[in-house]
Amino acid sequence: MTVGEQRARPDSAAADHDEQMVANAAGALDVVRTASATVDAELDAIAEEAGRQVDEADSAVDDVSSLSATIEEIAATATAVSEQSERAASEAAEGREAAAAATETLREAREAGQAALERIDALTTQIDRIAEALSGIDDIADQTNMLALNASIEAARAGDGSDGFAVVAEEIKSLAGESQSQADDIDALLADVRDATDETVAQLERAVERIDRASDRSAETKAAFDDVTDAVDETAADIGSVSAAADEQATTSERVAATVERVAESAGSVERDIETIRDARSEQTEMLAEVEEALESAAGSRERELAEAVRIPTGIDGVDALCDGGIPQGGRAVVRHDGAGPVGRLLAQLCAAAIADERAVSLSAPPGLDRATLDAALDAVGTGVDEALATDRLFVLDMFDDWGAGRNVFDLDRRSLSDVNERTADRRDRPLLVVGNVAGEIEVLGERAARAARYDNDDGVLESTDTVVNVVDDASVSDSFAAFYAGAADQVLSLTGGDRRPTVELATAVDGAGGVSRPVAASAEPPFLTVADGES
Repeated sequence: MTVGEQRARPDSAAADHDEQMVANAAGALDVVRTASATVDAELDAIAEEAGRQVDEADSAVDDVSSLSATIEEIAATATAVSEQSERAASEAAEGREAAAAATETLREAREAGQAALERIDALTTQIDRIAEALSGIDDIADQTNMLALNASIEAARAGDGSDGFAVVAEEIKSLAGESQSQADDIDALLADVRDATDETVAQLERAVERIDRASDRSAETKAAFDDVTDAVDETAADIGSVSAAADEQATTSERVAATVERVAESAGSVERDIETIRDARSEQTEMLAEVEEALESAAGSRERELAEAVRIPTGIDGVDALCDGGIPQGGRAVVRHDGAGPVGRLLAQLCAAAIADERAVSLSAPPGLDRATLDAALDAVGTGVDEALATDRLFVLDMFDDWGAGRNVFDLDRRSLSDVNERTADRRDRPLLVVGNVAGEIEVLGERAARAARYDNDDGVLESTDTVVNVVDDASVSDSFAAFYAGAADQVLSLTGGDRRPTVELATAVDGAGGVSRPVAASAEPPFLTVADGES
């Protein structure tokens, strides 16, 4: 049956369409299942986080409430201290004024003492002058006594006729004696006055000295009061600032407490929402199970058909053994890799084996599969890249300008994907093996267009005998993309670099089995890979 005949059969086209819908639904179901697992994990994480936030928020509310009470207490204490500081400042100011007044009084007392000393000095001078006058009086009294004595002597010589003169002389003597007596009394009195004056002067001098010392101390006291007043004023100002800050902090703390309470309420609401989502997820899981059951029922006939289908060899004995002879014709396979394994060599062998099996290959080369590697693989089966391109057995979708110009090498920067598919459909004359590069499609087409394309990406080019192998790089393709292609695939091979040596695993077989893994050894010559017999 030719390609044209295959394309003309409407029942075959309808069957292909139905199979594609089932495959797409299976892939979508796998995406939903993967997303659901992710959502469940995220819900668990969110629930745990929300619970922790509730606990922390409740604790924070308690802490903030306690802090608010402490801040209010600090504010009240600061206010009281501020008031006490203001009183202390006022009292210190009064003390400073009293010290200043005391200093002024002492200054006045010192001036008064100095004035008293000066007056006493003047009095002493006058006393000294009186003493000098008294000395003169003593001299006069002595002379008067001498005159009285002489007069008495002369009166005695004169006889009876000098009685009056004798009386006068006696009176003069009596007055002189009285004057001498009074002068002696005055002298004794002046001596007492001089002694008292000297004592007063000594006391005044001592008082002035004490006043001087008191004045100095008063000045020191005033200076100390000045320092105290300044310090108290500064303290009062600082405490006033602390009080204002504490008041503001108390207000802020109250706002924080209110906010934390709202956060706690929100976290509680999140917990309730999560429970609602969990209920919805549980219902969704049941629905997915029903869909999966329906898809499994619809896919049963396809599994039986593919189980009996012709196998396309991979060119690697150990891989063919894993895949029960190779990749089933008309099937959809996925090769997943982690970027570290020799995926390019595996695909080069697959393309060479398909061309040797009289098939055409449409290749979107992933990283690691270059022209030289493919040429070496084709040369091992009796052809080469140039010959395969020229005879329409190889079509290359050159996504990154790695293959150069030539027949059947399509530059996707210059040609659309639909145009490339049309040219491939017109030129190929045998069943087609399509090797797709999912990461490349995303990079060239954009994620949105690549999502829209997925398995509906060949615009009617594929026939029932055509086979698709999509290459998925787990390191650069999102989990949802990988899950779709793996879920829609009939067969999934995984190639990983491993810690010490690569392995190949049949993750999903046509009959739904899988999970068999084998160690792989790579070489520079075709068939490039050797698969060990035992499981890794």
